[in-house]
Amino acid sequence: MEKKKGVWILPFLFLLLLGSSLSAAEQLTPPLPLAPAYDISVEEAHELLMENPEQIILLDVRTEGEYNDEYIPGAINIPLSDLENRIDELDKSKTIIVYCKSGSRSSAAKSILTQHDFIVYNMLGGINAWKEKFATSTATPASTLSPTPLPAASPALTPAASAPVTAPAPTAAPERRIPGFKVISGITALSLIAWCLLNKRKGASPKHVEYEAT
Repeated sequence: MEKKKGVWILPFLFLLLLGSSLSAAEQLTPPLPLAPAYDISVEEAHELLMENPEQIILLDVRTEGEYNDEYIPGAINIPLSDLENRIDELDKSKTIIVYCKSGSRSSAAKSILTQHDFIVYNMLGGINAWKEKFATSTATPASTLSPTPLPAASPALTPAASAPVTAPAPTAAPERRIPGFKVISGITALSLIAWCLLNKRKGASPKHVEYEAT
């Protein structure tokens, strides 16, 4: 009987040692820093944002009204009810830290995002836990601001449009008039008439004398 007990004790001790070694190995191995879905505290979320902000999307899944009232600086807003329809707005090459008011809606958002192969960190406690240790903003979020109109480009200095310039129509050259031309013409005409009358009178006078002689 004692030999049989010894036979059973040895495997039992072996399994006990194996289990303790496995649990110790698990404690020494930290969870993957970029696990597909992972719950983190506000402190861990803040640390991730400080270390590598360019590779992280801070996603607020509360309503637009809640977001406009108060939000974590740098966060973008996609309400949980719109997340499925707007999933293409998120960059899959980046890690997402998702939060809501207290953590319930962000947990649901985490499930949706992991189904679409996003790497997601769910911030436990939401913005309520965040503002106990870090600053929030109540200013108008940049994402809701209407885009600032760019200053109008100054027009190039070009001559003002005007009617096509046409050359003036040629005008008839002023008629050259010889000074006193009318006077000279009148004198000439009178002289010619006088000359004709004198010739006529000279031709008529001999006939009149002959008639009287006979």
